[in-house]
Amino acid sequence: MSDVAWDDWKTRIDGYFSMYQSFVKGVRRATDKIAVGGPALAQWLDYFDEFLKRVKENNLPLDFISWHYYGTDPWRLNEGLDDFNVADILRQHDQRLEIVKKHGLADKPIIVDEWGACSHGFFNREECPKMMFRETEQYAAYYTRLMHDFIYGDYKMQELMICLSGQHEMVEDFSGFRNFFTLNFIRKPIYNGFVLASKLGEYLVKADKDSDHLFVIPTKKEDGKYAVLLTYAKDNYAEDLADRKETLSFEEDLTGKDVAIWCIDKEHTNPYRLYQKMGIETPDEQQLARLREEGKLKPVFTGKYAGEIELNLSANTTYLITVE
Repeated sequence: MSDVAWDDWKTRIDGYFSMYQSFVKGVRRATDKIAVGGPALAQWLDYFDEFLKRVKENNLPLDFISWHYYGTDPWRLNEGLDDFNVADILRQHDQRLEIVKKHGLADKPIIVDEWGACSHGFFNREECPKMMFRETEQYAAYYTRLMHDFIYGDYKMQELMICLSGQHEMVEDFSGFRNFFTLNFIRKPIYNGFVLASKLGEYLVKADKDSDHLFVIPTKKEDGKYAVLLTYAKDNYAEDLADRKETLSFEEDLTGKDVAIWCIDKEHTNPYRLYQKMGIETPDEQQLARLREEGKLKPVFTGKYAGEIELNLSANTTYLITVE
């Protein structure tokens, strides 16, 4: 398949669809309780269109629709034609949704089984210096913004799963590969961004804000506890965003409730930024232990709610605030 031209999708679709038919038959012979779907597509809208057309024509089950998203690629970054942004992923999503609706499949769950801010997980800073984005607080901010825009764009996505390929090629800790952990198992900000997101509640609540650079996901849990995830960032995650203070308050009287605040920024939960400050080439065991400790997600504040919470924001800061 690798010898087939990228634009020669017609050569590929026959084999792929035959494989899908065989897969469906095999699964259904065993059970009707397993969901089957696809096509786990990364590009090729014509290919996607033809796959859905054949599914409908052959009356095959398609319990969910899956695809991949990558915001940009290394060549566009290197040539200065693009930068990291969520808008490209949303544009791809809209294009695919139009095809889904065209075939009368708008009721099917959508699963994004791979996403990344940039394609080519096997590339690092050697091929594209801007890949160091994957090591910093910028990537955690990107993830929060991506979730925010999917939620408030009402895309009704069921799953959003990141791709971590490239991990097996690491020879040093901070090189820009697409993964959650460094060579020596130091947690990256993008990993901790996922951990913070896992603490969100089941229900969205209303939030007012006064900055176009502030992206807030306010939630409430079934037990009445609040969890608010927010990021302060430019659309391209540039670092020239002015520092500011933000006051967070709740309409409900939560006086005396327990507050915990977690932060990912240049100064907190950020092993790569600490590594830069240490000015070392190859960390020794003591330095590795310090970097691993920096990667552990710990509250920067715990206390009681007293009417409002003040947050210090710098470019690409991500906070999670819980009140319970």
